Amino acid sequence: MNSISDRDIAEAWTQTLREHGYRVTGPRKLVMEIITSSASALTPQEIYQASLEKDRSLGIASVYRTVDMLTELELVEHIHQPGGCHGIWPVFKGHNHHLVCSDCGQVRVVPGEEGIEQYIQKVEDLTGYRVDEHWLQFIGLCTICKRKGGQENPLETG
Repeated sequence: MNSISDRDIAEAWTQTLREHGYRVTGPRKLVMEIITSSASALTPQEIYQASLEKDRSLGIASVYRTVDMLTELELVEHIHQPGGCHGIWPVFKGHNHHLVCSDCGQVRVVPGEEGIEQYIQKVEDLTGYRVDEHWLQFIGLCTICKRKGGQENPLETG
């Protein structure tokens, strides 16, 4: 998924949960494992479906509660996907943006600080708003899907 290992993420998340007074239960571990091992952002329903292969006793309500807890602790973020669904994706250190494949759903993380400060300042100057945060996602075709479909990536044209 990235240069940080799934194991490192799991350990950091476990520590964060304990620091905030949450128990690290089997169902929570399973949900965290599914999220961190996926190459694409997953909806709660997809997390639940993946969990059935390992633990048929995990309920969809437990998945939603765990996702809500991870969101509250800022360990995951919601990635907008083509078609309107929001998938769950691990948060990495530093400010990042995302590349989302519109075909297979793969997510790639890219550093997000370069050059955006001037644009944010322009938006603030034009609107009078104070921008506290922003999200930027690029949606197109990954190299595999581009080759498979023979289509041009809309991000590479123009």
